[in-house]
Amino acid sequence: MKPTDGLSRIAESFVNFVYPPSCTTCSRDLKRGEFYICSRCWDSFERVARTETIIQGIEEKFLRDESIDAMDAVFLFGDDSRVRTAVHLLKYNGAEAIAKRFGVLIAAKIAADVKMSSCEVIAPVPLHSARERERGYNQSELITRSVACELRVLHLPRLLKRTRQTQTQTLFDAEGRRRNIAGAFTVDDRLANRVAGRKILLVDDVITTGSTIRECAGELKKGGASEIYAASAAITV
Repeated sequence: MKPTDGLSRIAESFVNFVYPPSCTTCSRDLKRGEFYICSRCWDSFERVARTETIIQGIEEKFLRDESIDAMDAVFLFGDDSRVRTAVHLLKYNGAEAIAKRFGVLIAAKIAADVKMSSCEVIAPVPLHSARERERGYNQSELITRSVACELRVLHLPRLLKRTRQTQTQTLFDAEGRRRNIAGAFTVDDRLANRVAGRKILLVDDVITTGSTIRECAGELKKGGASEIYAASAAITV
């Protein structure tokens, strides 16, 4: 570590002591060990149960086309603007503390599920290399790092790669999302031997219609994966 790095951390600690940072969702002063969002807000975010209609509806579509064998999510990305704030802080501000918390919560749900807890490999939905260079990170990879650590499962952040840069999915309806993302992913040739016969957990920050994660799952199934599970920090109402 450079001497200047140490000095800047000392300065930051002093500023945070004198002017404690505030929770981005309720404006309360954050306590030691809290980052961006206070524990009280995390506990009050609207959760989604595995048995709720929104999860079951998307999962049924996956089962019909045999793309994904089970799925789950932690929060509802709907009327609760605080969940949106958390996702946006991660997606556009690189808030790794939020990725870690998302990962811990996803891992807890996976561990409680008999089927999905049998996963042998964890991989994120990839960004295009140009987008990742521009942003400096892949938010889904930050989450999977935490999930894999909690579950003690092999993490392969580069298992999938995006072959072309697509337009943002928010511009399209369900059918438009499917066409926009079609053929945009492939399994990295160097890791293809890690796919055959494996149960793989795919992780994304938000699942809306499921088009993106379904496309990723399809490529893994082509590579011989025995089962594919999907999980996300949030699911859109």
